[in-house]
Amino acid sequence: MAAWTALLKKEMRLGGPGFLIFLISQAAVMALGIYLAYRSGSRTAMAVTGLILIGFHFLYLFGYMVVNVSMEKKTFHLWLHNPLPGWSLLAAKLVSGIIYMTFSLLVIGIYTWIGYLMSGPIPLSHGMHIYRTGILVIAYIYWIAIYIGIVFIFLWLVFLCLRSRMGRAAWAIMIAGMGAAVFLLVKLTQYGIFAAITEWGKLPTGFVDYWISSGVHVYSDPVYLGSYVLDLFVMALFFALSAWLMDHRLEMF
Repeated sequence: MAAWTALLKKEMRLGGPGFLIFLISQAAVMALGIYLAYRSGSRTAMAVTGLILIGFHFLYLFGYMVVNVSMEKKTFHLWLHNPLPGWSLLAAKLVSGIIYMTFSLLVIGIYTWIGYLMSGPIPLSHGMHIYRTGILVIAYIYWIAIYIGIVFIFLWLVFLCLRSRMGRAAWAIMIAGMGAAVFLLVKLTQYGIFAAITEWGKLPTGFVDYWISSGVHVYSDPVYLGSYVLDLFVMALFFALSAWLMDHRLEMF
């Protein structure tokens, strides 16, 4: 555990500059929201700006991983020679990204909450639970961000494995492979296969209404547990494959 903690601290140091870049950019947009609020007299400008920034956190881990792996190019050989198993190395990257994402969301969350309080009465759907809905949205942002982060790690490792063997042709192979994957996903959707494996375990309307509203059903589309189970399976599979590539197929180039 001590070795993994040291690795996590190393990842935190490596990801620090990227976090500062994101935070400064975020602060600039937040300042713009404050300026618009006082310049135009719109009391909702801060809250709207905050909500937009919160929405961009769907891609936070993706951006963090891109910066992280770019900065680690020169020392990647040291990372590969770490005696820890591949899954622990990848977990350190993910956890460091999640920690920085949490800090970022905390800052913008406070900003948005202040903007919401300053906005005065905002017309909402009847019986809507603003704070419960906010918790649900944040949880969903984490879910999608982690999903995208794991997929990126897998694609990055596949690319490194291909580049160590195919050289520059790795780019063409990756583009062709991703195109084939998108085509396959479209076909699976058209043939109803996705619906068959995900549309089960429909969540009760009362459960959805508890988190979003009371009195009026504002969410008309059914929510299926199966879709989240599939997402969890895909994340676990891609993470396991990434760890396997780290341990058995990734070579120095």
